[in-house]
Amino acid sequence: MHFTGQAETYLTYYTWLELPDNFADDEHKNEISYLTVDVFSKKNFKDIVRKLKKIMKQSGFIWEDTAPEQYESDTGYYHVPVNFYYLSNLEN
Repeated sequence: MHFTGQAETYLTYYTWLELPDNFADDEHKNEISYLTVDVFSKKNFKDIVRKLKKIMKQSGFIWEDTAPEQYESDTGYYHVPVNFYYLSNLEN
């Protein structure tokens, strides 16, 4: 969730909610995890966000939305939060 390096581009991530889902017979059959991947870049971030979405999809995550990008004048980084969720099946 925190980066202390000097790279021109880096990512951080955090899980902000996990919930049970798909109830049957008084038990949940799935769990949903919501997470945000924060893209920080001092250059054009559009290709990075596109590649991130592709890699996350290949890993089973579902893209939910992308929050508005911000420019952090104190660090010189563009900051783009990209939100995903993951639905896990507990019966497998």
